[in-house]
Amino acid sequence: MPTEEISIVSERGFVSTVHVLKDGEIIYSLQDFLKIESRFSWVDKKYLVTKILELQRKTDDRRRSFLVIYEDGNQIREYVNMDQTFQPLPYC
Repeated sequence: MPTEEISIVSERGFVSTVHVLKDGEIIYSLQDFLKIESRFSWVDKKYLVTKILELQRKTDDRRRSFLVIYEDGNQIREYVNMDQTFQPLPYC
């Protein structure tokens, strides 16, 4: 009788949010973000949470997805399943 292989797949991938200032400075940490948070008041937090949950489902194990939020132009870009060395561009 053949046996079935059962694999457990992680339901949630790792998603990071990164903020990019108009001068190209990239903000990775919450500590640094809190200092400039008012500059991103245009970002809808409910939208971000929805996008993070959506990207978690799309992100493979051992990969990472990013939501990059650009102050210049008020744009949000998604980068799905990037490797560990990914660096977002300082401009959109």
